Amino acid sequence: MAEEVTGNVTARPCDLYLENRGILLGENGYTPDPGQVERTPDGGGIVFYHYTRPERLDQILADGSGLWARLLVVGSKRLVPELTGCHTVQGLLEPLPRWFHQCPYFSDLGGEMVNDYVGGLLLRITVPSDFPGLYVADCAHGFECKHLARRGHTVLGLGYDCRTGHEVSQALVNSYVPIQEYRGGHITPIVEMTRRGEGIVIPRDYISIADVQPRASGKGQA
Repeated sequence: MAEEVTGNVTARPCDLYLENRGILLGENGYTPDPGQVERTPDGGGIVFYHYTRPERLDQILADGSGLWARLLVVGSKRLVPELTGCHTVQGLLEPLPRWFHQCPYFSDLGGEMVNDYVGGLLLRITVPSDFPGLYVADCAHGFECKHLARRGHTVLGLGYDCRTGHEVSQALVNSYVPIQEYRGGHITPIVEMTRRGEGIVIPRDYISIADVQPRASGKGQA
């Protein structure tokens, strides 16, 4: 995608994703990941996944505990007013998404990032279909700058300023789609579990150890 020059202003492809909410990369010529929202057999629940370190399991499953949202959601208050002051913890639509190792744009960068930062114990989360604060976002925006830092070049051609994380953080939060509405369209979909302020976002009653452990020997932290 080439930049367009309007008068004295150069419009970058990324401006579309910085100035609007809900614009999906898959709607604009990019190949999306096939991952979809998993639902319970009766249709009354939503299922997704989260990796953690084994040594954190007892703390997560302790009485009155659960998954803790620590990361502040950063973005324009004008575009995302309902997420102002919210914190998040991230999850996955699938136990082992294709974009970990076979992304058509980032190749195995997703798996590389997971190996560096995410533990190897897979948790299965099952919540009611109307559970609040759940979104599917596209971390491809951030991966564009990660790819530049690790591989020496960008691949999506969006034109982000990667000198700070401000632009890709804004594009990430603009990509949030309520999980109940997500029908595909993200290149690297992640589940954002949000709540106002820092604290428990998914109570332990909704969490179990997944039957399948595809990264049992994974390293890093949750």
